[in-house]
Amino acid sequence: MNDTEYLKKIGDNIVTIRKEKGMSQVELANSIGMEDASLRRIEKGRINSSILMLRRIALGLGISVEDILSIR
Repeated sequence: MNDTEYLKKIGDNIVTIRKEKGMSQVELANSIGMEDASLRRIEKGRINSSILMLRRIALGLGISVEDILSIR
C-alpha cells in the first residue's frame, strides 16, 4: 500500500466511525473547532494530517487515535 492509499484508508476509517456515531461532517468539525472543508479533505485522503489533528478528531468521536489508524 502506498502513502496515498494509506491516507485514503485513514479517511475512510474516520467517515465510517463518524457515521456509526450518527454525526455529520459539519457536526464533527464544529465540535472540534475545525472547518468542515478541512475535515472533508482529511476524510477524502487528500491531506496528510498531523497527529494532533487526528487526536482532535478522535476526541470528537470519542475514540482513540489507534482506532483511526487501524486499517480495516
